Amino acid sequence: MQRRCGGTGEEPRCPRRLRFGTLRGRASHARRRRPLMVLLEQVQQQCETLPYPHRDPERELEMLRQPSIVEIPRVLEVLWSGRRIVDRDFRILDAGCGTGDNTVFLAEQLRGTGAHIVALDFSSTSLDIARRRLEVRGLLDIVEFVQSPLEAAPALGIGPFDYVVTTGVLHHLDSPELGLAVLRDVLKPDGGIGVMVYARYGREPVYAMQALMRHLAPRTMSEAQRLRVLRTTLASLPKENRALRGLMDTPLFKREIEISDAGAYDLLLHTQDRSYTVPEVYDWIAGAGMTMRGFTIPRRYEPSAYLNDSRVAGQPDAERHAVAELLHGAMVRHEFYASPASATVPPTIASDDPVARPMWTSWGFGEKLARALTQPGNQLRFTFGEEREVPVGGDAITRSLLGSVDGTRDVATMFEIAARLPDRPSRRQVQRRWVEAADALRAAAALAMHLPM
Repeated sequence: MQRRCGGTGEEPRCPRRLRFGTLRGRASHARRRRPLMVLLEQVQQQCETLPYPHRDPERELEMLRQPSIVEIPRVLEVLWSGRRIVDRDFRILDAGCGTGDNTVFLAEQLRGTGAHIVALDFSSTSLDIARRRLEVRGLLDIVEFVQSPLEAAPALGIGPFDYVVTTGVLHHLDSPELGLAVLRDVLKPDGGIGVMVYARYGREPVYAMQALMRHLAPRTMSEAQRLRVLRTTLASLPKENRALRGLMDTPLFKREIEISDAGAYDLLLHTQDRSYTVPEVYDWIAGAGMTMRGFTIPRRYEPSAYLNDSRVAGQPDAERHAVAELLHGAMVRHEFYASPASATVPPTIASDDPVARPMWTSWGFGEKLARALTQPGNQLRFTFGEEREVPVGGDAITRSLLGSVDGTRDVATMFEIAARLPDRPSRRQVQRRWVEAADALRAAAALAMHLPM
């Protein structure tokens, strides 16, 4: 969650120009100043009292959370076709890091590379939790913690960065446009950004409940009072209430409500948030002088995943993605990559490019695959996360190809290995099996293709 104001060793405050977004003249600014100050103070109080997401550092080693937007192999593929060296010069900013999910997973992946992460947030409570989680994992040396509002990032002298990630942050700002422009300004010229913001259609029950809570639990109440009203209301509503039904039928919302007060408050009582449709996302990115580079899970934004209609298939990316959002009908968030419009767009890598090196995006998946390949059956089915289930053929050729993926072998070498199977398959057979499996896996962001340096 974005921590809108912060400081180090003094009372939290923000530079006037950054705190209130774009200035619209002194009179307008004066009219807005008092309400915005109150709003920002409420957001900050929420973040300190109910740091989000709820995490217990003492149980950190029980589970490694793997947000897809910070899977390094996928980031490198989308932004640079894999032609980026991850070494001591590689720098990442986690803007609005909250309690550290993105930071922790990034640090695990970058262990031993010399790369550096800056974790920025304006909540001291959240930063303390993130710091302790990294300490438990022995990863403190990779991360620098900065307490500051996101909008102040360019003035801190902490950039530039190869990659900036910000999840669940910009939609809480008074000016998401300013927030995105600020993050663009701390990128290297060929850097890229990963963003998660709320999606409109799937959050309709959230906004219906938020509207009710504005009547029953106004912001003049304390966080504890508002939570009590929320819990009582949820327990009292008739089961046929559409907002309640929508919340309980959506796994993500149900988890947030049931697991922690921080999750329930962030979802249904947050002081400020907004949501986006796909066309609005595209317009927002363009307005910041950036170019859409793709969504984290490509398959979700392809109409062909829901409808077999050739008229839709030939449309430009923005149109297809907008149609897919409407066909899906229940997206609750959009996760995407973007880069400055002036940056060179790398070539799209074909799955059967002989010099490309395939690699798994999911941390530790190679071990799971090795076990799966020993199981009988004419189909293999893998799950990489929400809406990331991928079925592939279980024939000998496909098993050989998948077993050859190690991040170092190129496609040509993998084909040679498969061609030595007892049945001596032809190159065309091997190529066909590989393209079928690789395309399905890449559509779920489970497999990345990197070109040699």
